[in-house]
Amino acid sequence: MKFIELIVAEEYRGILTQLSEDVELNLQTVGIAKGKAQGIELLKKQRQYLTNEIKEIKVFKQFEDDKHLVIEYDILLNNTFDLPLVVILVKEGPVYSSIRSYHSVYPITEGHVFRAAIFKEQINLTEPTEVVNYFEGITIGSVEDTMDTLSFADDVYFREPAGWRWNHKTKKGLREHFQHFFADGGVPLKFHNYIFDKEKGTFAGEYSCDVWGRACFKAQAGISIYDINTETGKITGIRVYDNVDTSYT
Repeated sequence: MKFIELIVAEEYRGILTQLSEDVELNLQTVGIAKGKAQGIELLKKQRQYLTNEIKEIKVFKQFEDDKHLVIEYDILLNNTFDLPLVVILVKEGPVYSSIRSYHSVYPITEGHVFRAAIFKEQINLTEPTEVVNYFEGITIGSVEDTMDTLSFADDVYFREPAGWRWNHKTKKGLREHFQHFFADGGVPLKFHNYIFDKEKGTFAGEYSCDVWGRACFKAQAGISIYDINTETGKITGIRVYDNVDTSYT
């Protein structure tokens, strides 16, 4: 589906024909809708939010599993910033029953907007191994445990939610990033859903975050995506999509 492209072109019917009648939409910054009637109004709000901001739309990556399709966008803004945006589409036969989007609002507003946690039920992740190890490392705030999961032979990187200007690479650069990341303690994310495209070696985990080091705050939604070396299992790339701010107490 050309989700963002169709919204910007005001071709809402092109989206609606691919959705179930009781589709649920939860789109970053613009709101929640259920059913096609509410859905088209939310899509219009999404266009209004983005229409004067976008210079160019590119698909960075697309992957899927039996239940989901994931589309990662790199959107170039008129202000010269890039806006990484990801869309999760939940499959229901030949149509989609749910759409969720995630992005930071910082590239547009240089600020934050509260986005509540989406899910209630929590799950335990058991695969892929090095991604599980990575989450264990960030939970306790261990730089070494986290670094051990990364594939430096593959020029591994960590891209922050605000875009490619905040991309960390090399052992030195990533070590400094995680030292800063864990300066006040670990980040124990709560996971609720995941997508794992084993053929492409890409994993996405939807989470809520309400603890960062010593800070406790209102639970906020996000997703992080991991490319994996299918031979070694090590992580080759990390891309985060959220708008988490510890000030929402």
